[in-house]
Amino acid sequence: MLEAYGFGLFALPRYTEAKGGARGETWHLRHHLPSMSEGYLTQSFVEGNRFVLYEGRKPWMSTGLFEVESHAWHVQAAHGLVVVAGLGMGMYAYAVSQKPEVTQVVIIERDPRVAEVLEQAATFSNWPGRAKIQLLLADALDEDLAAKVALFTGGEAADYFYSDIWPVTPDASAPLQAKAMVERLAPKAAGWWGQEFNYGAWCLKQGREADEESLRDYFAGWAMPVPVTAGYLAFCRDLLAANRAYLAPRKEASGFWRRLFGR
Repeated sequence: MLEAYGFGLFALPRYTEAKGGARGETWHLRHHLPSMSEGYLTQSFVEGNRFVLYEGRKPWMSTGLFEVESHAWHVQAAHGLVVVAGLGMGMYAYAVSQKPEVTQVVIIERDPRVAEVLEQAATFSNWPGRAKIQLLLADALDEDLAAKVALFTGGEAADYFYSDIWPVTPDASAPLQAKAMVERLAPKAAGWWGQEFNYGAWCLKQGREADEESLRDYFAGWAMPVPVTAGYLAFCRDLLAANRAYLAPRKEASGFWRRLFGR
C-alpha cells in the first residue's frame, strides 16, 4: 500500500481477551481462530490472530486487515490536534498518538465500559502515546458537542476529525451523521470510517467514474473537508474496482459479519 498510495498499514496494540461484564450483556473482546477473510481492498485470504470487540453478540470492531486497511488513509491524514468520534479498540488512537506531527488526540466515547475493556485488553493507560490522548465521555451526535470538545481543546479547531461510530460499512446514515459532527466542530480536515465504500456505492448509483472530479463532487455534496491526494484517489479507484459487485445497488443485507470477518 505504501508504494502504491503513499500510505499503508500501521502498528496495533497487543491485545488479550477481556470482559466488561457477563458475556452477552456488555462489551467484551474475544480472540478468533484463523479463518477465511477479506480486507477492505485485499481479496480473500486466511487470517489469524484476530481480536473482535463485541457489545453482547454484536461485533463492533476487529484487528482484521479489513479494519486496518480502512483506517490507513485516516492515520496518514492525522496531524496536529486530532479529534476522534468513537474509541472502539483504540487502534486509531494508538497509531496517530505515536506520530510526531500529532500533538493532541481527543477521543469522544459515549460508553465508559469501552475504555474499561480496552484497559483490561491492551493496558490503555501505558500506551507509548498515552500522554497525548484525552478521553471525553459524550455522545458524538449531541447538539452541544462543540462546547464539550472545546473544554479539552481550548476552542481550537481540530486539524483532523475522524468519525468511526458505525458497526458496519457502508452505512447509509454515515455521511449525514459525519456531516452533522463536522458542522458542529468545524475541523480543518475530516473523514469518516468507510467513506470510500460510500463513495464507491455513490459512483455506481450515479453512473460516475472513480476520478478526481467525482471524488471532489461527492465530498463537496456533503460539505466535508476531505483532503484528496493522487494516492488517495488511486486507493478509491482500486477499492471500487475490487468491490464493484459488493457495492452495486441492491437491497441492504445484514451487516453482522462485515466487521467481524471483513464483509
